[in-house]
Amino acid sequence: MDDSKHDDYFINGLAKGLAVIQAFNNEARALTLSEAAARTGLTRATARRVLLTLVDLGFAARFGNRHFALTPRVLALGYAYLSSMPLWSFAEPVMEGLVADLGETCSIAALDGDQLVYVVRIPVHRTLVQDVSIGSRIPLYCHSAGRVLLSGFTTEQLDNYLSQADLQPLTHLTNTDPAALRKIIGDVRRQGYARTSGEVEEHTCGLSVPIFQQGRLIAALNLSRMNTTVTDNASWHVRYLARLKRAAAQLSSALSVEKAPKVVRKLAQDTLAPTGK
Repeated sequence: MDDSKHDDYFINGLAKGLAVIQAFNNEARALTLSEAAARTGLTRATARRVLLTLVDLGFAARFGNRHFALTPRVLALGYAYLSSMPLWSFAEPVMEGLVADLGETCSIAALDGDQLVYVVRIPVHRTLVQDVSIGSRIPLYCHSAGRVLLSGFTTEQLDNYLSQADLQPLTHLTNTDPAALRKIIGDVRRQGYARTSGEVEEHTCGLSVPIFQQGRLIAALNLSRMNTTVTDNASWHVRYLARLKRAAAQLSSALSVEKAPKVVRKLAQDTLAPTGK
């Protein structure tokens, strides 16, 4: 981490602490000082000071003589974001209605740098291939929700993203061609939805639509399901698209209402009503 690149307002210690917290993930649930330093670009001495500070504050704990791991207190940082955003506080009833109606896993994803992050997720009982949950991050270019989020970019923003993104194939079906992706995202912008099949996980497909707040695209509502037959893969989204758009429109409308948490109870009831699908 280069301290010389930032202005006077920048708090280097805070940046280093956040970098160390983000160094932990599913593949690295416990880290040694050397591992934390290597993952963050910090010196071993700096990583030690940060980790010991996190231990004193209750955000990390020591395991054995060498390892550190995060504690549940870190969840408070994510909860602060979720509780400060009105959409996340009342989206669950609408999404629970979707899951009950469609029988598929539903999520809301928001933009975080060059990735999407799940901020709400209601799974069905059968397990998808993807091991994802709230807070999971996935590249934008290969996910239906990511392509919806990219459809909100200006031409210049999209060009910058495609020129800088690490467009790696996650499966043999992942589209990594910048020109093709630019066309796909243009189609998403015109159609109002994105559909993918096998690009993140070979046996998983997704359908996503935008959520707006006062005309600004702020998130994507996503439905994920297991692939079945080739014929089904070509047409399955037709059965769900209208229902998914209706739920997204309800959430967008609720966001424009001054007292949205009260209004959403009526929206949730509408969502659960039979649709004759």
